[in-house]
Amino acid sequence: MRVLVEDIKKRSVAVFEKAGLNTEDAKIITEVLLETEMRGVFTHGFMRLERYVNCIKAGGIKTDGNYKIVTDSPSWASVDGCDNLGIVISYKAMKLAIEKAKATGVGIVNVRGSHHFGAAGYYTSMCADNNMVGMAMSNGDVLIAATGSAERTIGNNPFSYAFPADKYGKVVYDIAMSYTSDRKVVQMDKEGKKLPDGWIIDKDGNPTNDPSEYEKGGTLLPFGGYKGYGMAMMVETLAATLSGAAMTKNVHAWNENPEEGGNVGHFFMALDIEKMGDAASYKKRVDDMIDEIKESKKAPGVEKIFYPGEIEMGKLEKCISEGFVEIAEETMESVERVEKSFGLR
Repeated sequence: MRVLVEDIKKRSVAVFEKAGLNTEDAKIITEVLLETEMRGVFTHGFMRLERYVNCIKAGGIKTDGNYKIVTDSPSWASVDGCDNLGIVISYKAMKLAIEKAKATGVGIVNVRGSHHFGAAGYYTSMCADNNMVGMAMSNGDVLIAATGSAERTIGNNPFSYAFPADKYGKVVYDIAMSYTSDRKVVQMDKEGKKLPDGWIIDKDGNPTNDPSEYEKGGTLLPFGGYKGYGMAMMVETLAATLSGAAMTKNVHAWNENPEEGGNVGHFFMALDIEKMGDAASYKKRVDDMIDEIKESKKAPGVEKIFYPGEIEMGKLEKCISEGFVEIAEETMESVERVEKSFGLR
């Protein structure tokens, strides 16, 4: 359904203020959820609002927005999120990384004691908007099998990079490590469809095309086999091992254990292009690279070659120009449930 951007923004801020956040932090999480929704990444947009609020009510997520800088240096900091909302802490951590990069050329911030941090691409976009290259990643509760494993072994750990361009704006790459999402598997089960090869294994570790096996104890498989598994381990190491956060099976699933702190770990990095050369020249070279890719010979049936983030950016720009965003009816129903629980409707 079409919803006025300004309307859902006001409603979201009011909800998070009622949940206990100060106005600044309520605006931060609203902006992240809204932009993610407008980019068409619905899985990390307002459909998460009710879950966040439920975790706050249960006590697993704090709302004071404070964090502690555990270690600090000109280019690197380690932060304890103190069980606050992962999105709020992550936004502040990336802002800190950008500030450090402006001063030294490189800014890195590790976070522990956090929760689900939403869409990784939002934070790397912050870097690209400041003429910087950005990286963001987070671990999470175990969802995928390590290569050769018959059970859930490591998180479906999201990873993103972004860098600025000139006429193309910016390139934003944002992925998780499974071949597909668990939601897609469950949906295909409801529709009575078979899964393609390589999506999941059953509870005994056998490959299966039956989506019903997932909820019987099955496990998602990483994309690219051992390559996706290796990427997941890289994220686990940089985001959790390095920061002192919980690792693999010790991470609490925030939506399954709402009363417990997640102790999720994040890693943010910003590289200031101006410290290495001329940003305008760099962005022109990025444009040249994209032009070459777009002008390459297309496969049969392909009309256009996209660069990472181009489709999402087009959706975002359309929402901004029209002032409306498409939000699923069930998502808006969940928002209304939260509003009613706070006496806002």
